[in-house]
Amino acid sequence: MTTSPPLLAPTTPTTATTPTTATTPAAAAATPVPDPRFAHILRALAARRPDRADIEAPFAPLERTAHRLHPGLAALRPAVGSTPLVPVPSRGGRGTVWLKAEAANLTGTVKARTAYALLCGAVARAGSGRVRLAEYSGGSLAVALAHMCGLLGLDLHLAVPHGAPERLVAALRRDGARVTRAPEGTGFLGAMDEAARIAEDEGRRLLLQHSAPEAVAVHRERTGAEIVARLTGEGVRPHALAASVGSAGTLVGTAQALRLRRPDCAAHAVFPAEAPYGDPHAPTAAPRMNGTGGLGHGLRQPLLAPYEDEFAFAEVGHREALDGMRLLHRTQRIAVSASAAGAWLTASRALDEGPRGRHAVAVAASRGTVEEWTDAADH
Repeated sequence: MTTSPPLLAPTTPTTATTPTTATTPAAAAATPVPDPRFAHILRALAARRPDRADIEAPFAPLERTAHRLHPGLAALRPAVGSTPLVPVPSRGGRGTVWLKAEAANLTGTVKARTAYALLCGAVARAGSGRVRLAEYSGGSLAVALAHMCGLLGLDLHLAVPHGAPERLVAALRRDGARVTRAPEGTGFLGAMDEAARIAEDEGRRLLLQHSAPEAVAVHRERTGAEIVARLTGEGVRPHALAASVGSAGTLVGTAQALRLRRPDCAAHAVFPAEAPYGDPHAPTAAPRMNGTGGLGHGLRQPLLAPYEDEFAFAEVGHREALDGMRLLHRTQRIAVSASAAGAWLTASRALDEGPRGRHAVAVAASRGTVEEWTDAADH
């Protein structure tokens, strides 16, 4: 296939510290250290590592095949996407940040798009609408997958981190999913490993969101295309894009779409300061923005790794993200998650350090969980 041109030219590092930004994180150079506790997921990641040709393959043909094999997926399609793009002031007031308000999706999160794409990919590749699935998640993706699989009649076994809220586990089980907690002290990587083990032991198809090209393609052809269409209609030329990174599908796919219309649009990958990209340390349970972060042990998100030199990397601390949540709610009456606040803060910085009147885009993943808003109130 013919691949698209490089996403973005590397961004020059700056010296400001909040959020912290660098072109290529030093941690990304760390060599992953094998840990026998995570043997299952390390095997899965090695076996399914995508290259640029995989990641840049179109989503539409896969989707058409999936709809034919399981018409229920076609029925779900109208509930995913076409979310609002809401203009708000940057933090310093020198520009406008357009928030892609993903709470308007089914289940109230950007992960509904990812879940839908993963299910289309699993059904199309299996050649059957009857698939038994396994996956991992710390929250939003689990909710979306459990809800969709419940509607579609698909057998789903989810692995969640050891400390996942009981409220979340109960909700997943109500939708019909089996749920297993990862061992204590293993962090999110432990949930990933538990899902890979479950897939091996139970003969299930592991969705493996971190290596799924369709998780990029759906955001390139849908999320990014929606943003481009709206901004073009408004006559707006975006200076920057910011999105917090979990599996990296949202960031990479949206950046690819914007890159086709605005090659000089800088793209910022937002990570928690407590768990940066390529984090060389073992996973911890330290509080941080939900749904984002480095995996630990020097591992890098496979969907982002082929493009990492084309992004600027920003780090936002947990308390700063909570402050951003409260500020947006107080001044704009908009409720967003901590990861969305981190994206807004990063986009704001890109605007507020330059001339007045520029525009940026930030992906607002959701409205935030009960736990996040409790933390925000406590701080």
